[in-house]
Amino acid sequence: MNYHLKSFCSALASSAALTMSLMPLPALAQDAEPMVFCEYQPSLEELVGDYMVTTGPGVLSSGGVKIPMPDVQTHRATLALIDGVLVLYAEDTPPIDLMPVSGSEPDWEWSESDDIQMPSSEDVRLMEGCDINTFLRLTGRGIATSQEGRTFDYNINLIASKGLLYGLQSSWSVDGMTMDLRLTLSEIDG
Repeated sequence: MNYHLKSFCSALASSAALTMSLMPLPALAQDAEPMVFCEYQPSLEELVGDYMVTTGPGVLSSGGVKIPMPDVQTHRATLALIDGVLVLYAEDTPPIDLMPVSGSEPDWEWSESDDIQMPSSEDVRLMEGCDINTFLRLTGRGIATSQEGRTFDYNINLIASKGLLYGLQSSWSVDGMTMDLRLTLSEIDG
């Protein structure tokens, strides 16, 4: 299994191990269906809470040239449900509305990326045993302002499972340059 797939799956595996460790022994002794993360579809209400957000690594692209951006940053954020819309609040960032992607939208597919250390959608499908598009998919778009005072568009695509949202792409564009970042939100236990 490659490094990117391992890093993606580690949070899912940790969640499964924690769940198993909290189960009483008689429950573990019973015949049970294997845990399949694809079958769990969290409601928007279940995603409300405090999260540790990890952004990066990333890659800056312009005119066919790619510049690796290996920095990884972490900060806290909150997901709140306001009038039926899941809203991401993070320090120094305007709120971002995260809308569920309808089943009629095109499938999300992507290639493995060494630049942002992500497994391909096919690798995730093989590991989980289901299509990535069976997960709850969320998307957010908006405009923000850089430290230099320049505005830029951003786009966030996330897949969600219990306590974890994983960014398929968090990108922004300004003056013909595009930044793609890996984005992970891990729920902080209260």
